[in-house]
Amino acid sequence: MPFPQNTALLGRAWRQSLGGRTGRLYLATGVAAGAVYEYDRRFQASAISRTLRAFWTIAVISADYKINFRSERGVEYLNGIHERASRRLLSCCRDNGGLFIKFGQSIAVQSALLPPPFRRELSTLYDNAPSSPIAQITPVIERSFPGKSIEDLFIDFSPTAVASASVAQVHTARLCSNPTQRVAVKVQKPEIQLQIGWDLFALRTCARLIEYAFEIPIMWSVNEVEERLREELDFEREGNNSELASRDLSTLGDRQLRRGVYIPRVFWNETAKEVLTTEWVDGTSLVHPQQLTSEGWSNKDIMQRMVSLFAFQIFVTGNVHGDPHPGNILVRQHPENRRWKEPQLVLLDHGLYVRESRAFRRQYAEFWRAAMVNDKRSMKRIAHSWGMADAGIFSTMVSLKPPQLHGRMPGHHNSGTKDQESNVRTHYDKQMELKARAVAALRDSRGLPPELVFVTRNMNIVRSNNQSLGIPVNRVQILGQYAALGLRLMLLDEAISPARRYSQVHGVAPQRDTILSRFAGIVSAEWSYVTFRIALWIANVGMSAFNLWGRLQALILGQPFTRSADVVLDEALRKALEKRLGYTIDTSLLTA
Repeated sequence: MPFPQNTALLGRAWRQSLGGRTGRLYLATGVAAGAVYEYDRRFQASAISRTLRAFWTIAVISADYKINFRSERGVEYLNGIHERASRRLLSCCRDNGGLFIKFGQSIAVQSALLPPPFRRELSTLYDNAPSSPIAQITPVIERSFPGKSIEDLFIDFSPTAVASASVAQVHTARLCSNPTQRVAVKVQKPEIQLQIGWDLFALRTCARLIEYAFEIPIMWSVNEVEERLREELDFEREGNNSELASRDLSTLGDRQLRRGVYIPRVFWNETAKEVLTTEWVDGTSLVHPQQLTSEGWSNKDIMQRMVSLFAFQIFVTGNVHGDPHPGNILVRQHPENRRWKEPQLVLLDHGLYVRESRAFRRQYAEFWRAAMVNDKRSMKRIAHSWGMADAGIFSTMVSLKPPQLHGRMPGHHNSGTKDQESNVRTHYDKQMELKARAVAALRDSRGLPPELVFVTRNMNIVRSNNQSLGIPVNRVQILGQYAALGLRLMLLDEAISPARRYSQVHGVAPQRDTILSRFAGIVSAEWSYVTFRIALWIANVGMSAFNLWGRLQALILGQPFTRSADVVLDEALRKALEKRLGYTIDTSLLTA
């Protein structure tokens, strides 16, 4: 029967032909993938690979939560999901490097709204990043200054970086134009400009995926993060920020600030978008408090200058350093004083600044005054204008005064009911409640002034610095003094403003009415200032008395004095927030 035989032969031939085409397809696909990978690695700084790695990581984390986060699971199983997710996210940020380190650090800062493993894992991203070899750095410098080589600009350019971060590294050198001038040359890593477009695309896409998959409103913050990242990558902008901060100190600062703080000079002929050249200053970093002590520096003198500096920026100038962590502050002997030890702080890294609007700066100072004099009506008015429903909690976060909590969150009852409820509520229910509160907090944050987020972070990092040095100063008192000064200056400026001569109803006011109006404005400004300072003095007396009593008790009992007023008020803040929010928080999350 030939027909079946022919059919069998045809089938075998068809399968062989199909197998050949499939093999060729696999081969072609492999070659194409290899070519794309090599092109991406050689010419795009692995930007495409890094983007795909980010998409894959978010997809795997999302699938893990969607499939395995179930109400019937036990505590250890649910916690294991958080552990896996945080490790995967950390691995992605480390493997990708560059701006992904910044992304991870941004998540770590906000990790109060996330399960604890995210804080623990992502906080390791603050360690020093690996540096690029000089062979890769040299082209960045030379393309920034067309027609010039690195030898035309610098002498003794250090072959290895003295410091390295996620997007830049620092080398030492001397200027060709002034061989006696030692400088710090901050150079953007060569791959950053190739990667930034893809990285920001990955950030937006992943944020949108998370918002869609888990109904967590985070897209509103992406534009703000993107804007700040682009600002940090513009080193000419950083140089301008540096000079503005220096000019503010020289024109608006008091004598103590002008002597106590120094900002290195910028050399503009050797500065460009990707290269920043500043004066090199020797000093001891605040990262090493024991070394500062061994060198004989007074922690009180150091913190007095530091808190005064940032309070001055927040309440008087409105140009606020966005990242005052210990690594950005050096301590050195004042170069003009050779008779006794006089510390001078050197402020570094001016890439991230927030420009406060005048309206926000006034409201923030008024909120401080209202919190100190217990003006609840003004606190509530300002907090509501910022989209905050709870002025009491924010007052506690600002001034560390224990709040009065009259209400409870849903689900908070008397202790008997709470004990019964804890027997039936599962760990899953508690975590879903935590998610709901985090979503509510993020949704409420959309209406906050953008300056408030950065100013609050600045103040909390300063609080952490004060604690790391043993709380040598009353930072609330210093911040309050500058809030009073800043508010007084703004009110006086408004009192004598030419705008007081004009009325929208009556037009130009008579000279007599203008004089009376200005006089009344000046009296109001001075009265506000005096009452503010009295409230600060009363608060300071109370805290001093508390500390004195604590020291006497410690002396009598033969124990070290550890519970200062600042520590006690910090605990009051933590307990108040826990009572209001309904879950345990880690106040160190605010200092990342």
